[in-house]
Amino acid sequence: MRATPEVSGVRTEIAVANSYRRKTTYSVQISIADGEGWTAYNRFWLQDVPPGETGRAAALIGSDAMGPIPRNPKIYVDEFTPIVDRK
Repeated sequence: MRATPEVSGVRTEIAVANSYRRKTTYSVQISIADGEGWTAYNRFWLQDVPPGETGRAAALIGSDAMGPIPRNPKIYVDEFTPIVDRK
């Protein structure tokens, strides 16, 4: 995971390696915070990641309307749920 401050929010990138033997969908909820009150949330859905492959997603989270963009944002994983294909 990576969180990079930008002018209008925090660019967030995640990657999840599928170690299951079947396609797997991952639901990952994260929060980005600065430890001083600025907090933004997002949920990523990495769908049908093949076995042995890595699913990736990126998004711009938060905004400058929430206050100054954190210079050193921290990423927290609030929820991580793998959903393994049954077929």
